[in-house]
Amino acid sequence: MKRSSNPRPLIFLLLPFLYIVGTASQIWAHGGGHDHAVEPSISLPDVLAKVNGTEIKKSVIWPGLIKTVKRYKERGIPLTQAQEKVAAKKLLQDQVNRHLLLKKADTMGIQVSSSKVDEEVNAVKKQFSSEEEFLRQLGLRKMTLKQYQQELREDILIDAVFRRELGAGIKVTDQQIEDYFRKNPLQFSSGEQRRASVMLIKVDPKAGSAGDQKARQALQKIVTKLSKGGDFAELAQAHSQDSIAKRGGDLGFFTKDRMFGPFSKRAFELKVGQVSEIFRTQHGYQILKVTGKKEGKKGTLESERENIRKILTDQKIKTKSHPYLKDLRKQATIKIYF
Repeated sequence: MKRSSNPRPLIFLLLPFLYIVGTASQIWAHGGGHDHAVEPSISLPDVLAKVNGTEIKKSVIWPGLIKTVKRYKERGIPLTQAQEKVAAKKLLQDQVNRHLLLKKADTMGIQVSSSKVDEEVNAVKKQFSSEEEFLRQLGLRKMTLKQYQQELREDILIDAVFRRELGAGIKVTDQQIEDYFRKNPLQFSSGEQRRASVMLIKVDPKAGSAGDQKARQALQKIVTKLSKGGDFAELAQAHSQDSIAKRGGDLGFFTKDRMFGPFSKRAFELKVGQVSEIFRTQHGYQILKVTGKKEGKKGTLESERENIRKILTDQKIKTKSHPYLKDLRKQATIKIYF
């Protein structure tokens, strides 16, 4: 199913108001870890703000700012220092909101059991071909399992605050559910999916046939290492020359019509665990490994009824969230230092 048909905690519906860069439950959706090759040009103080006397340090938002700067640079529209500062302020404001919501959860006496955190972690693990791959991806993002569990615990606490504070009295009728299902048929169905990882060795266009041959030979050496038991993800991190090398070349799950043609064709021909032959694309020489498979699904009104009820409830809570956060901020003592 599509993600929205199996919604995560409400925190992810409220992304515009919360600190989400690197948030625990979306970790698999982001590329790479801390990239020292791309650094913001602005200078920030070590302590960015105080919220009711508690410090929010630069280290909390810096990785998110790096990702933002890198993303725009890769698009060919690098941020100016003024734009970097705006981005930093947004990340800080999101972090202030997060701090206030966690404090509210504590005041309300909300607790999260270890079993609930484990349940959410296991749901995330299912997105990967194996537990080893899940742990490898955590490592690529410079995060331990313990750190991930703690961030996920905080996400669940924030979700509980919104539901208790804003969810009371919200009613969703059967007619509203039926209307939503009728108007969003594709949301509850999906075609067959594959998960794959790729490696790329670029061809120098100025080197002619010699450059072409050099790139193919370099990739052939990697294929030989794979045939001797080498780990695809580790080899991709070490040798691949594309933007997803740092996450082991992982493309995530995709349907046949939503992926670059040469990748899609091979991914749907191979079995899970198989590696393709070397093939040429406009980017250079590549290989692909299939790491997962999901059968296509088609939901019915009855099978999706409670799911839709939750979606509509979350949407109604979202409309109340912004004024709620503004009120929390008014009640707090917040000092910003940049």
